Amino acid sequence: MASFIGYPRRKVLAVFDTPAAASAAERALGAAGVPDGDVEGFEGVEAADQFDASGARHGIVARSLRAVQFSLMDQLPAMAWYEAALRAGKVVLAVRTGDRATTLRIVELLRSAGGHFINRFGRLATEEFVRWSGPEPQVPSLMKH
Repeated sequence: MASFIGYPRRKVLAVFDTPAAASAAERALGAAGVPDGDVEGFEGVEAADQFDASGARHGIVARSLRAVQFSLMDQLPAMAWYEAALRAGKVVLAVRTGDRATTLRIVELLRSAGGHFINRFGRLATEEFVRWSGPEPQVPSLMKH
């Protein structure tokens, strides 16, 4: 079973519509000095299972965690969008950031490379930088933004 992404703390996540666009973004991040270890790429059904927005694929503990998260965190429904994007053949990149200046630089690099639905998951809040582009993914109505 794929590992479970509980909460992507201190990471900026972005959707890319094609693997080629995601690869170009990874090259741009590398050229900008972002360490390889700070960038994670997710692609395909197994990666979608890691996001597991409902927690159903990872058992009762994950399902309970998601229930608490959805009631306390206003942006956690974004996890369902990332999962749906992966199931639709898109790619998600996650980049670890620490400070505000680095976050803004990473967001701009991802946006310039064609990324959309760009969010940063902080310790206490999630910040949306770029909205979803194109037809919305198939997510339950309670997960809509």
